[in-house]
This record gives sequence, C-alpha cells and structure tokens, in this order.
Amino acid sequence: KLCLPDGPERAVNNMKSAHTMSSLLAALAAGICRASATPGATTQSMDGRPNFVYLMADDLNSDWKNERLEYMPNLKKYFKDEGVFFKNHMAAVPVCGPSRSSMLMGRYPHNTGYLFNDDLDSVQAFLLEHNDTVGKWLKDAGYYTSFLGKYVNSCESHAPSGWSHWGGFIQTYDFYNASLFDIDWDVEPVEIKTKVMTGTHQADFLGEHAMAEVAKAKALNKPFFISVTPVMPHWGTCYGPGPASVYAPTDPHWEFNLVDPKTGKKYVLPISPCPTIRHAHAFDNKTNPHIAPVWNQSITGALPKFMAERFETPAGLDAYTTERENIGWRNRSASLLDLDYLIGTIVDGLKTAGVQDNTYVVFTSDNGYHLGEHKMPMGKGEPYMTDTSLPMYIRGPGVSTALAGSTLAHPTTHIDITATIVDLAAAHASAPWLQLDGKSFASELNATTAVGQTAWRQHSFSEFFMGENTWRMIRVVNETHDFTFHTWCTNDTEVFDLAADAWQTTNLVGTNTSSAFAVNVQRQYSQMVGALGNCTGAVCSYPPAPAQSGVLPVPQQCYHDIQGKNARIGSFSFVTGDGAVEGIRGWVVDFTRNGKYSPGKLPRGYSPATVRVTVDGKRIPARLPDQVANITRTDILPVNPAIPNADHGFQWTLDNHTAALPGKHKFNVFIVGGQGQGQSVPGMSPKCLCSGRPCEC
Repeated sequence: KLCLPDGPERAVNNMKSAHTMSSLLAALAAGICRASATPGATTQSMDGRPNFVYLMADDLNSDWKNERLEYMPNLKKYFKDEGVFFKNHMAAVPVCGPSRSSMLMGRYPHNTGYLFNDDLDSVQAFLLEHNDTVGKWLKDAGYYTSFLGKYVNSCESHAPSGWSHWGGFIQTYDFYNASLFDIDWDVEPVEIKTKVMTGTHQADFLGEHAMAEVAKAKALNKPFFISVTPVMPHWGTCYGPGPASVYAPTDPHWEFNLVDPKTGKKYVLPISPCPTIRHAHAFDNKTNPHIAPVWNQSITGALPKFMAERFETPAGLDAYTTERENIGWRNRSASLLDLDYLIGTIVDGLKTAGVQDNTYVVFTSDNGYHLGEHKMPMGKGEPYMTDTSLPMYIRGPGVSTALAGSTLAHPTTHIDITATIVDLAAAHASAPWLQLDGKSFASELNATTAVGQTAWRQHSFSEFFMGENTWRMIRVVNETHDFTFHTWCTNDTEVFDLAADAWQTTNLVGTNTSSAFAVNVQRQYSQMVGALGNCTGAVCSYPPAPAQSGVLPVPQQCYHDIQGKNARIGSFSFVTGDGAVEGIRGWVVDFTRNGKYSPGKLPRGYSPATVRVTVDGKRIPARLPDQVANITRTDILPVNPAIPNADHGFQWTLDNHTAALPGKHKFNVFIVGGQGQGQSVPGMSPKCLCSGRPCEC
C-alpha cells in the first residue's frame, strides 16, 4: 500500500522508534514514510536497477523569460518533449557551494554545516563528511560511481575516495584550460593523477569523459551513477590562471578591469563565462530581455533591511550597469549553446552505448541568477524566484513514454532528487536513509503509482546564511494557493502571492499596513518555518501543520554577525613589511616567497591569499571591507574581501563589528591561499605572527 503521512507526529515517532530496530528494512516495514512509491516501483533486482546521469548547470535560472528552448534544441527534444518538467523546483539554498554540498549529502545546509561559499567553518564541516555522500552510498550498493566537473567551493583540491572515479575540477573557472583529477579509486595501486585540458573547452571534453565512464561501468557489468557538473554558464575565463598577457582581448577576464565611470571603482566579479569559439558571437546583436514589471523596478511594500540598503536607489540601474548586463547576458546565452551541445553528447552517447532505456538523466542547476530584476544588478543569493526557481527535468525508464512532455507541479528541491536517486537505486541500506532531509518522488515518475502533488507534499523550503542576508523561505503550493513567505534575520518578513503576482512585485507585508492574507500567512506558517529551519530527516517533509492561530515569526540569528548596542570602533592593520614585523595597531602578514613578493600563477586572477578574521569563532559579517591603500603595483589585482596594499600587506577596519565585551576573547587571523579554489599557492607560506600575542593562526 502507499505510505502516506498521518501528520508530523507520526513522522517524528516513527523516526525515533526506527533507531531502536535492528535493520533499516525493519524500520521501513514499521512505516517510515520515506519512499513514496509502492515497493514494486522502486525495489528491483541488482541486475535490473536503473542507471543515473546527474547533469547540473551552474548559475542557470529557470526559463522565466521564455526564451531558452528556442535556442537549446537538445534541451527541448530530450527533456521538454521526451521527459518530465518539474515547474516548481526550488533551490534549497541559492548559491554554489551550499547547494552542491546539500545535493551530495541529501541534507539542508543547516545539517551539512556548509552554510556559505568558501566560509572556513563551512569548508571544514563538509570536508569531515565529503567521503560519505551519494557517490559512496550507491557505490556501496553495487553501483559504479563517477564525478566529473565542478565540486564544492574551496574543496576542489580534495579528492573524496568514496567514488569509483574522481574527475573533479581543480582549476575550475577556465573553460579552455581546466585542470582536473583523474583517479580510479577501485584500481590498485591507486594513482593520484591530474590532467590539464589545455585548448579543449569543457563543453567538448566533459561529454567524452562521461561516455568513457559509462563504458567502464558496462565492462564491469555494473549499473552506474555519473555526476556531470559543468561550469556553464557561470562566469570564468577562457585560459588561465596566469598573468594578464595570456588573456585574449575578448576574454571575460577583462571584466575585472571595467571601471564604473560614476564611482571610479572596479567590479570584483564579472558576469560572463567563456563560450566556445564556434558560439562566441551567436548573440552579438541581442540584449538582456527586460521584463517590464520586474526589471529595474522596486518591490512595493516593506523592504528587508539588506535589500533596502544594498539595492534600493531612486535612480536604479544606470546605463553602465545595464550595458554590463547586456555583455554578460550575451556571453551567458552563448554558453548555453555549449551546454546544449553537452546535453546532446550525453544523451546521444547513452543511445549509442545501448543504455538509454534504463538510464534516468536529471538536468538542473545549482542556483538561479538575477540580471537587473528588483534593481539587483547581477548575482544570486536572494529569496526571490529569480534566484531560487530552477530548471529541473528528468527523462528515463517509464518517464519518456507515459509522462513524456508532461509538467508536474510538485514543489521539489535538490535534496528530494538525492532521496529519489537512492530510492530508485534501492540503496537504502547503504545510505543514511533516515537522516536524509529530502523526500523521494519515485512514485510520481510512474503514472500508475503517482499520488499527485497535493498528497505528495505541499511545500518546499530554502535558506541562506550571510550576515544580514540570512533568511528562510517556505513556498506553499496546493489547489488554492501558491505563495512564498520569507523571514529575515533582521526581523523583516515578506509574503508574495505568486498566483496573482508571479514576478513578486508586491510584498503583501506593507510598510504601514499588511493585507489580511499576509497576516494570516505570517501567523499560520511562522511555526512551520521555524521548524523547517532546524529540521532533520523525515520531519523536513512533515513539519508541524499550519496553525490556525500563532505568533509572528521570531528572527533567526544573522549568520556570523557580531552585533551589540555598545559596539566599539577599533582597527587592526597589517602594515607594510618584509618579514615578521609587528605593527602598533595590529600584525604584519608576510606574503613573500624567498623574501620577495611574487604573484605566481593564481586562481581567477586573485591575490595570493585571502585574510579572514574571527572574534570568538564568529566571522566578521559580509567578509571584510576593502582595504584603503592605493594599488600602485600592476601585478597585484584587487579582490574582496581583502586587497593587497602597495606592497604586500593587508589592512581593514572592524568598525561597528566587534562587541565591547568584558573578559578575554579570541581574535583569529585566518590566511587562506588561493581563495575560491580550495588550494594553497605553491611555495607560499605566510608567517604566523601571533607568538607571544593574544591571538592564534
């Protein structure tokens, strides 16, 4: 019979009792409502179990401009026409690293510990667990598992041994010059090999590598799980890393040097990826589509503090920013032609290998992307549909016949995909099944076992952690409603009725008064949002039901934000020096090689290292402010969160961030080599200057 929930109490009680049983099968027999399919739909023999290819794009928003299928024929044919489209798929967290780690582990960021890109605490938490992810679970269940492409941010130099093959990128953001691991963990003796794909674009070699992995699985007579994660259409350079002389005049690297004529400042992050030469000029005469209700338009109603301070200006986006968006959109669109080519290579390759009829292929993205909407120039990380709504298609056994061309309204996230893959692979015993936060939708891929969207689940949950941009969001979808409810750590709330306001132009929580609908949503769903923000396992799909009466939301703590009414203003400076020189107001950090500064070959054109500061283990919010010294050396490139000064020191001010608290406190200086790449710079050994000082490195 179908395993349907009686409510949150049953889910909690079942999960608790399951831990006392002797086996997972006994727990499942007792009624854990994890799988949503009938036993015959998901439990197959070892020989007949399906294969999986998981294809994740990078920074690809859902097709809310209704343009993509016109120029991505493989996406249209193989997924839109021959697969099933999940129109309400959402990012569990709309930024690269946390999204990718959540998918691999099948858990929300608040359970994986990886909360924000490149955050030291996040990286350390994930590296403790990264050998025990979906690749290992399926491998232990008899699958051949392979990972190819972009890994979790700042973990790239680590090669998890839980997979059969590891082909994760080391040098990620260089489209024609990517470096990657080439490790077969199951072949003795294990060789830790790497290779550099100089002159070959990611769109061309990733498909070939994926098919080589399929061939290896077939030779072993094993089902396979292959994760393919290209960088397209995330920004990146054509060739690198290296000095400026290696970059062509059209290389997106030069976006680093664009100067805003109004402010005289450079933008740290570009928008453009590097398309293949054959597609680079496909969109030369086109511009970023401007959707009138939302592009460069303010949200009506109360604005969260972070949004109001960062994006809300009377003038909105100026001509310079608008043209930057046009440049970026053209390159992003051209990059999607490359992504479409990769899709074709993989699906056609599965056909040639004779395995397509028994292979599920998932296509999605790690997070969305805004490009001028709500006055947000470019980027991700906000709770709005531009950033959280994602493309998600599946093709495979049964799907491409009975459900071909159909659309499902189920509010899913990546962690549900992970649970579904484990379910379809019958890998429950080798996975931490009871601790997975997602819910399998395996039943919904079979017309005879589908329970429908309302019975399956009526909500999805998303979260984000970054200073005052820390928020939680629930989306509710059922027969009568489709809305999002956002709670921010700054005690701000937003309610958007998507059924009437798909572009989220009006926050129904008003500046002075709120609509009755918004008041009811806040009072009924605040308890649920709070529970989801701390949920684990099955409770994440069966949280407390909406209360008919309740209290307004209590804000969660702003992540790594040090606040206090009696904040003191203090400054700590790394002063210029060539060695362990102690400054009056702080400490010198010596970024030298053999006594002299040398930039070497550095990732993304970044500086040799990033300096991060914590007080009592908490990081300063929103990273560190820009340093104030003038940059006079052309071989040192500006970078957030710290900018090298005219020589090789760093300087910043902790204004209003360090609380004036009595007693002793720990002031930590972290030096991270190769920011964003998870790798240290060869020969770069910054000296720790805390000897005899009240600090530690």
